[in-house]
Amino acid sequence: MLLSVLVAGIAVFVGIIFFHAGYSKFRHPADYVDIMAAYLGRPVMIGAVTATGIVEMAMAALVIAPNTRSIGALACSILLMTYALFMWRQIQAGRRDLRCGCSGPAAETRIGPELVVRNLLLAFPLLGLAFLNPEIMSWAAVFLGLAFGLFLLMIYLSSDQVIANRQRLLGWSA
Repeated sequence: MLLSVLVAGIAVFVGIIFFHAGYSKFRHPADYVDIMAAYLGRPVMIGAVTATGIVEMAMAALVIAPNTRSIGALACSILLMTYALFMWRQIQAGRRDLRCGCSGPAAETRIGPELVVRNLLLAFPLLGLAFLNPEIMSWAAVFLGLAFGLFLLMIYLSSDQVIANRQRLLGWSA
């Protein structure tokens, strides 16, 4: 049952994170055009941002649904590692002024090593989730998994605020 709770909790947590990220891009694509263009090093059309948002929302649905969880977890893990790589490339180029875009268009968080580490810390459990196949979950496991997922979400949001506050104290945020 413990494995079922862990799997359900991680799936709920990642599903919420990816759905929020995708919905933000889908709803406010103009706010992400400059962010994506800076990461990619080339101009980005607004349709590409909208498409990215749709893909992220689809990945959230895949990771939540038990029958597609493995492919969804693998896709989410790869995307998180890709985002970490893009951030690291910009950090190496000295671009600490770029907004992350992780927590919505109005977030103050700038890219930094702590965001690269956070993305990798999220990506690796997802790789494990992609290869775990727990037995059919009981209602208790589903309920506990939901609670665990929401707990992970609170930790994620708290860490995001700590990172933003640290950056503000260091003078990185605008």
